[in-house]
Amino acid sequence: MQFKHPEILYALFLLLIPIFIHLFQLRRFQKVDFTNVAFLKKVTIQTRKSSQLKKWLTLLMRLLALAAIIIAFAQPFTALITALNSKKETVVYVDNSFSMQAKGAKGPILERTLQDLFDKSGG
Repeated sequence: MQFKHPEILYALFLLLIPIFIHLFQLRRFQKVDFTNVAFLKKVTIQTRKSSQLKKWLTLLMRLLALAAIIIAFAQPFTALITALNSKKETVVYVDNSFSMQAKGAKGPILERTLQDLFDKSGG
């Protein structure tokens, strides 16, 4: 797979920002005990585990969505195998200015140049 704009893939490093924010959350909760603390601790442990799983899954989905957007902007494409193995084209620019219109020993210089190029190309 190739990319039309591979420099955009450097934006994938920006995916580290949400990970750092998730890992280093600075919000700390205050613990306040009240009646039925034992029952509530069991409930909070269960909800904490499920909420932690939800947070990790949410983070993963956000990162995948951002990565997909970044890769889409890089415009991936696959080159055809036949296009990769085909002969390369050669482009030749020939000066057709007034000086090439002059006649040399074998005729007009422009026509002689074009004939030489045609002979060398094997065509």
